[in-house]
Amino acid sequence: MAWSPSRLLAALAMLALLLAACGQHPGVHVEGDPAAGPTTQGDDPGEEVATPAPTDGSDAPQAEAGEATSATEDDDAGQSVEVDQAASGDADREGQQASSTTDGDGAAAHDDGSESTNDTQAQGQLEPQGQDRTGVTEDTIRFATHAPVTGAAPLPSTSFEASADLYWRWLFEEQGETVLGRTNIEQEFADDRYEPTTARQICRELAQRAFLLYGGGGTDQIQACGQLAGQMSVPYMSPGVTEVGLDDNPWYFAASMTYRQQGELLAEYVRANFGDAPVGALVTQTPNFDDAVAGWEQGVADQGLDGRGTLRHPRGQSGWYADMANDLADRGVEVLYINTSPLDYIRFAQVAEDQGHDFQFVGVGITKGLNAVLANGCPEVDGGTFFSPFPALETAEEIDPDFLRAAERFGAPADDIAWAIWGSAKGMHTMLERYGETFGDDLTREDFRALIEQTGPIESGVFPPLDYTPEDHFGGQGVHVLSADCSVEEYRDAGTFQTGF
Repeated sequence: MAWSPSRLLAALAMLALLLAACGQHPGVHVEGDPAAGPTTQGDDPGEEVATPAPTDGSDAPQAEAGEATSATEDDDAGQSVEVDQAASGDADREGQQASSTTDGDGAAAHDDGSESTNDTQAQGQLEPQGQDRTGVTEDTIRFATHAPVTGAAPLPSTSFEASADLYWRWLFEEQGETVLGRTNIEQEFADDRYEPTTARQICRELAQRAFLLYGGGGTDQIQACGQLAGQMSVPYMSPGVTEVGLDDNPWYFAASMTYRQQGELLAEYVRANFGDAPVGALVTQTPNFDDAVAGWEQGVADQGLDGRGTLRHPRGQSGWYADMANDLADRGVEVLYINTSPLDYIRFAQVAEDQGHDFQFVGVGITKGLNAVLANGCPEVDGGTFFSPFPALETAEEIDPDFLRAAERFGAPADDIAWAIWGSAKGMHTMLERYGETFGDDLTREDFRALIEQTGPIESGVFPPLDYTPEDHFGGQGVHVLSADCSVEEYRDAGTFQTGF
């Protein structure tokens, strides 16, 4: 079956925004050159690419791809603070200097001239102790997302732009609600071009304007920006990917189960659904997937599966498909855990079928659980089953009917991209409501970080719950299971809010 690289790249660019996009009201602000030529990054999300030196004037060291340096280089960057004492601020931290100062009356003056008082709000129980109100004004909270979208403009211009503010419009315009006394959520976006060094440079700039940063996709880029956010004391969230270099970072929060966590759960799923079938794994060769492999292999051992080994394919190359398909078939593999780029997934499935091999594909989320992958990969990927932080679109009416009502009310597409963005925004709204119940409307980075890591389960009703502790910011508490149905080119519900099988 012929596949369209440009169409799939468009879909992948959209996927990079799924967990990260928290919506915007009223428009989307995009950094970077959308007309820039294609990146030299290979299909593999962990590939290292040489990039120019930063242009922002910074001489700070840049994180190389796959580098697992400590994210707590600043002695005071993100020390755990008890919520009942609130978070202590440090006005000298990098990122705070760029955006807020304190006047003699204790009010934090913003670069746009607005002021936010430190007084405890009526609905809050504690007085915020933080000093950093970057990205927060009297009527607006600004978030920022980085993700690789170079050369992938078609889908974002339709599905993303039409859906990015859907949840917030429903909340503000239809429901008449506010968020911490505000009626405006802005989302700034920047293209990191799939390059960790570029991502780090972009995140340094975004951190001077936005309250919180999101990593939309690309394990190495997320790792680089997550480490920088730890050094700058900026809250940072991303889909759960690698744990390497992020496990001791008090400012990083995974918004779904990590690859390692999902690998162990996936082995349990395979045992429950495929019994004694021989299993194998095909994973991209990058250090940032080593913990994904470790989680899967641990699960294989714990579940007593008939494991036939793990193959690691080279990054950014295409000559391995037939050889590895034949190798896995010779080993007798029937159920194949695949963790690679969606493009490689589709190409491998096509080549394997041409060679006469029929694998049952399984995997972790989020990159292959998008309907656009099926539009390009069917029929060869039919029946492929993947974990996902967002449920199948067919469950929307049951799980949260407001999504379909909002899509109809505001003329947005009711597709799986919009559904995932809706769920992500709803999760962020829950966090902000929890903050308001504790501190009131005066939003600071320090107090937000301290509250999120100690507030207990965070439930949006769409994504599985998150439950962080000061010692563990990998708080994903389950998955949804999606199964590919090529008769309709959509993923179907194979289990929601699953924590075991």
